[in-house]
Amino acid sequence: MDPDGRWRNLPSGPTLKHLTDPLYGIPQEQQKPALQELTRAHVESFNYAVREGLSHAVQAIPPFEFAFKDERISLTIVDAVISPPTVPKGSICKDLSIYPAECRGRRSTYRGKLTADISWSVNGIPKGIIKQFLGYVPIMVKSKLCNLYSLPPRALIEHHEEAEEMGGYFIINGIEKVIRMLIMPRRNFPIALTRPKWKTRGPGYTQYGVSMHCVRDEHSAVNMNLHYLENGTVMLNFIYRKELFFLPLGFALKALVSFSDYQIFQELIKGKEDDSFFRNSVSQMLRIVTEEGCSTQKQVLNYLGERFRVKLNLPDWYPDAQAAEFLFNQCICIHLKSNTEKFYVLCLMTRKLFALAKGECMEENPDSLVNQEVLTPGQLFLMFLKGSLQLMGRCTDRTVLREKRIPPWMEVALIPMTGKPSLYPGLFLFTTPCRLVRPVQNLELGREELIGTMEQIFMNIAIFEDEVFAGVTTHQELFPHSLLSVIANFIPFSDHNQSPRNMYQCQMGKQTMGFPLLTYRDRSDNKLYRLQTPQSPLVRPYMYDYYDMDNYPIGTNAIVAVISYTGYDMEDAMIVNKASWERGFAHGSVYKSEFIDLSEKIKQGDDSLVFGVKPGDPRIVQKLDNDGLPFIGAQLQYGDPYYSYLNLNTGESFVMYYKSKENCIVDNIKVCSNDTGSGKFKCICITMRVPRNPTIGDKFASRHGQKGILSRLWPAEDMPFTESGMVPDILFNPHGFPSRMTIGMLIESMAGKSAALHGLCHDATPFIFSEENSALEYFGEMLKAAGYNFYGTERLYSGISGVELEADIFIGVVYYQRLRHMVSDKFQVRTTGARDKVTNQPIGGRNVQGGIRFGEMERDALLAHGTSFLLHDRLFNCSDRSVAHVCVKCGSLLSPLLEKPPPSWSAMRNRKYNCTLCNRTDTIDTVSVPYVFRYFVAELAAMNIKVKLDVI
Repeated sequence: MDPDGRWRNLPSGPTLKHLTDPLYGIPQEQQKPALQELTRAHVESFNYAVREGLSHAVQAIPPFEFAFKDERISLTIVDAVISPPTVPKGSICKDLSIYPAECRGRRSTYRGKLTADISWSVNGIPKGIIKQFLGYVPIMVKSKLCNLYSLPPRALIEHHEEAEEMGGYFIINGIEKVIRMLIMPRRNFPIALTRPKWKTRGPGYTQYGVSMHCVRDEHSAVNMNLHYLENGTVMLNFIYRKELFFLPLGFALKALVSFSDYQIFQELIKGKEDDSFFRNSVSQMLRIVTEEGCSTQKQVLNYLGERFRVKLNLPDWYPDAQAAEFLFNQCICIHLKSNTEKFYVLCLMTRKLFALAKGECMEENPDSLVNQEVLTPGQLFLMFLKGSLQLMGRCTDRTVLREKRIPPWMEVALIPMTGKPSLYPGLFLFTTPCRLVRPVQNLELGREELIGTMEQIFMNIAIFEDEVFAGVTTHQELFPHSLLSVIANFIPFSDHNQSPRNMYQCQMGKQTMGFPLLTYRDRSDNKLYRLQTPQSPLVRPYMYDYYDMDNYPIGTNAIVAVISYTGYDMEDAMIVNKASWERGFAHGSVYKSEFIDLSEKIKQGDDSLVFGVKPGDPRIVQKLDNDGLPFIGAQLQYGDPYYSYLNLNTGESFVMYYKSKENCIVDNIKVCSNDTGSGKFKCICITMRVPRNPTIGDKFASRHGQKGILSRLWPAEDMPFTESGMVPDILFNPHGFPSRMTIGMLIESMAGKSAALHGLCHDATPFIFSEENSALEYFGEMLKAAGYNFYGTERLYSGISGVELEADIFIGVVYYQRLRHMVSDKFQVRTTGARDKVTNQPIGGRNVQGGIRFGEMERDALLAHGTSFLLHDRLFNCSDRSVAHVCVKCGSLLSPLLEKPPPSWSAMRNRKYNCTLCNRTDTIDTVSVPYVFRYFVAELAAMNIKVKLDVI
């Protein structure tokens, strides 16, 4: 220690001063930039997509052209705008703006209106521009279209958000969902590849090819490949509307430019003028075109247009040459605007392909970062938005062309026109939301239609459901692609750990129970976890304070002794001090929300059900309030009244009961309405708090990937204790260190112990220590200065005998996390219960109190142990044992039937089984067989197959 009281050779680390600062926790004027940087790429890409990007994308959409009543109609989307989320005008509310918290609370979608400016013309004569509402699209939280944009922390809190809300995600049906960044091939760059599967594309194909991912400025993309064939020619393939097409390269080159064959030949053989094989291959590719009767560019365009227009869905008045030009504009090198540039790019790719096939060029690695780029959420959103608008136009064309009618989603209003007023209805004055018609197969197929609003299409698209975390997505787990480096920065002394252990912690850090948010009362998530007594770690890296993680702590400082004490700490099991548990160590809760909508319980149009109770109903005495809902803070057990509702027409009262086996406490109840504010008392959200204190089988982990299962709550009087009377919270088995090499955990134990003794907080940023300035020496000196052993060990005394243990025990402070994997969510046990109606065997599944399947491997295990009778008990007595009647003469299980009951006046009351085949009663016996066997015999009998039993 220096004379001024500072420790030597270590940068000044974080302190706990801010936690005791009276201003800590008070909202600041601005949000902290560090947290906002995590989602900046998402937000900025979305901002571009819905502003400049959307405008460019719609302008790149070709006009929708079709004939209607002998007139040529053309529709062109000239612009599109997305508005911020608002409720419809005329709604019962003070503020028309919708905020994310409301959408989370009532399980709705945070969305804005999509409005387009559509220019239409008849026979080439412009008729004006119509501004039309097309539907709804989701809005990214904290984007420029979000109503939270640029709000300070205090305003965010007023709108029931976190003070440091980051945004960057969507709210779909009340659930937070994120579009993850995708790795894509490098755009507009020819990559030489070898793919053995390309040989299966047709006769003569080889494994050699050159691929290019062509991307326009508005992020429309098309993959294009050149394939090398065994005869030395080249085949061009591309995708149009999810269908793969092949085209000999010579046709593409001749169609793009008006060059002579000699000029094309000279361009292709540049640099290889002396290669006779290459010269012959180029000549053959050009000869193929000539043999089809195509000598000029116009002839080639007509030839291609005639063959491809059936797939292009173009108007009949388009000549073949124009159809071919449309094909090249949409599918070939779409990132280039000039056909001449496209020609030179194809020539370059051809030369590279031949170099690859002849071993003059190395195959390129598509997994290399040089050949990759990142597709941001905004770009993907824009691509989908453009595709949906194109789909709408194509469906309009098909409806008019094939069915000779205006689509049902267009409301026709007659507008007088000069000359022919009766022929010009106001075709596209849309007054209702557009409905999309999606073909079941290719566009040329029939009239099957999948009709849905644009909103439904946007809601259900796969990009919003791509690998999102189960349950709620919170600040600590919403952006896995960016948080994996961030979580790694939260590992103390990670440079002292084995690499796999750091990776384990990166995964388990997203599974912590923790304290993920501060707005519990405003949330309606299916499931939320909460640690009741979280703490700030005494040992933390620099990035912990940089991101201000004390607002959302994820664990507890625990006294950990490394000792093998009893046999309850083997194989990643650990012992927890029962007294620590009783004082609240790692106590937590699970919040579960359930939506109850009475409109789902009644027929369409019926409006007679409301929440309430019938006066004097004995079923709900002191259990439900006058609204038919449970009291806030009430404890619910299985079978308790849950809620009640009334039928206003009949006066009938209905009481629903709590069905879960796990007790809970009613935390809060929200009454939900609709967008217009006119909803009646028909939809509520009940949030229940389920206490989840640690129990045997629950999972814990340190920040070093050292997971452990609680094996026993050990009484404090039997736990080992130090000379000063300190009793550890956790007993950790020393066998967990040698093979896993988590030295960082040992250093954290010493650092945490010294931090507690000296009243400070240690900086655990990686690489601040070295061999010359070791962590052991630094923290050892601090422990020594506090009167403790240099190596962090102490003498412990047995809690059972009180005798001093012979070995020095390593004991210190380690920050432990409680994970979400709990026995209460996973245990499955069954004695008796429901059975399958067909086989009469116990049903499977934890949610229905079913059993666990006893399969073939389990059967083999019992046979290997020689416990055949136990196997018989499991698969027969405890499954579907049944007593059946069988005729010992004919061996039939189906023929014995019970005699008809005697008349009421008869004294005979003993009914017997009679074999309908043998017509005898003395041949009937009973046998014990599996019930599924009886079912099997009946099934075989239905197929005229007789089963005969030999009863001994």
